[in-house]
Amino acid sequence: MGHLGPGWIPQDCKTMTQNAGLNPLDVETYNVHYDDCSTAWVFCRHKASPDPLINMIDLFGRLPVKTRQYVRHMIALPDPNGGHAYNWNGNIAMFNRIDGDLTVFIHESGHSLDLLGAYADKPLSASTNWLNNYNQDTNVPDPYAQTNQVENVAQNTVVDSFNLNVPGNFGGVEPGWQKIFHQYATVQTEQRNAGNLLVPGGTCTSRLTNSVPVPQNTGAKRWLQRRVAVSPKPNVALPVGLKIHGWKMLRSRSLAALDPVCNQGLNDLEHGLPRPTSAKLASTSLHDPRDPDRFS
Repeated sequence: MGHLGPGWIPQDCKTMTQNAGLNPLDVETYNVHYDDCSTAWVFCRHKASPDPLINMIDLFGRLPVKTRQYVRHMIALPDPNGGHAYNWNGNIAMFNRIDGDLTVFIHESGHSLDLLGAYADKPLSASTNWLNNYNQDTNVPDPYAQTNQVENVAQNTVVDSFNLNVPGNFGGVEPGWQKIFHQYATVQTEQRNAGNLLVPGGTCTSRLTNSVPVPQNTGAKRWLQRRVAVSPKPNVALPVGLKIHGWKMLRSRSLAALDPVCNQGLNDLEHGLPRPTSAKLASTSLHDPRDPDRFS
């Protein structure tokens, strides 16, 4: 693990930090290497984040590498209002302590797989294939999946990750598994056809491009800025031979604020939850990233 370079920060990390009302000068950047990929991920962490860097490195590293390769940057930020997370442009922001909740990482990475072109149906959450299978089920995984089809796909990604990787499968812990079967089975088929993205093993074969490094200083008047030593601009280009994902977010996710909603996670899957009406779960609606996925 190494640092990106004094005085520099990925543009996306800077944007997300400022969007949270925080100062980019308080963010440290790290190049985080895993054995299953030839190039590092750039992590960003605000110095006031209560979550140790090692926690984010550990939990992100537990994701299958073929899922991780659809995440651009990880960023840890503080928030006095509690823990939450969001995915914007392939970047995952985690606020406050994550406390070992791997399901949050799976859920947020599920947005990347859905919206950044990992699957044959692009995006899966708006595809005819997804909606046809959704309509065959009587339920969705939990109340948060009722938000819209984008969140429903992400929650079913959590379910299918459990189903694929835990002995006994999802049916071993959920008697009502048939009520959402067509949805998580669709995720299972899509990820299998794309190369078993939700199953551990292998090495990274492609990556999202890193966002361009920019100065941490915000452009404020010189006398208002902190003095920061600046190293030469770092080279964050991916190595030759590694396939680059060229997709942009297939559906726009702005940064305007909306009311927060609750992310129940895999451990709170409920029995017998009536499937919401189309008015409650509209396939074309998106909650905003600042309407975050709350986990506490």
